[in-house]
Amino acid sequence: MHLTDGRDALSCKAVSGIIFADIIGNREQLEWALNERIPTVVINNLVEDLKVSCIAVDNLKGSKDAVNYLISLGHKKIAHIAGDTITQSASLRLEGYQEALSENKIKENPEYIIKTDYSRGEARQAAEKLLLLKDAPTAIFIASDSMALEVIAVIMEKGKKVPEDISVVGFDDNPSSLYGAVAITTVRQPLIKMAEEGVKELNSLINGKKELAMVKLPAELVIRDSCKAIE
Repeated sequence: MHLTDGRDALSCKAVSGIIFADIIGNREQLEWALNERIPTVVINNLVEDLKVSCIAVDNLKGSKDAVNYLISLGHKKIAHIAGDTITQSASLRLEGYQEALSENKIKENPEYIIKTDYSRGEARQAAEKLLLLKDAPTAIFIASDSMALEVIAVIMEKGKKVPEDISVVGFDDNPSSLYGAVAITTVRQPLIKMAEEGVKELNSLINGKKELAMVKLPAELVIRDSCKAIE
């Protein structure tokens, strides 16, 4: 079943189970399905206040790994262009960024954190704002590869180079991250694995499994050409 609008009513005749791909806008439908005792799995979101099986990516650790990598290269002035923090993924990526700074005793600079709606337009505005700072960052961790591509374009338009002047890390491992001006260092999400595990869990629930799953799949840092060590 594919819900495109959270206001749509569920019609579950002849439906053995439901997989929710995230629950933004679909919270009422999720609660209804659980109340009706329909086997249900949520992917791409860890729902901690409902009794439901969830399969998601470990966004927090993935973002910490990205920021720790930049720190290992000598960067301390690290900015973060966040996604829409109404989403769990963007919120956890921001939290991971903040935790990595804190654990490495790097003071958080509020000017270095810019929240967006995940669009390339807002990523462009964020990059322009960061580059105009008197104490501009030497590295930027960006919540998606799509936005990272736009950020790199802005950096180059301003006459700077990646990674010679500014290091960039994205998130997703979108195929486009390989084919821009610079191959982007990124955090790979195991999306196929998440979908497979979601289907596997749903089949188990349909076949009578009682125990619920709360699975965080590891994300993988993929090092390419968009980062450079600094003194």
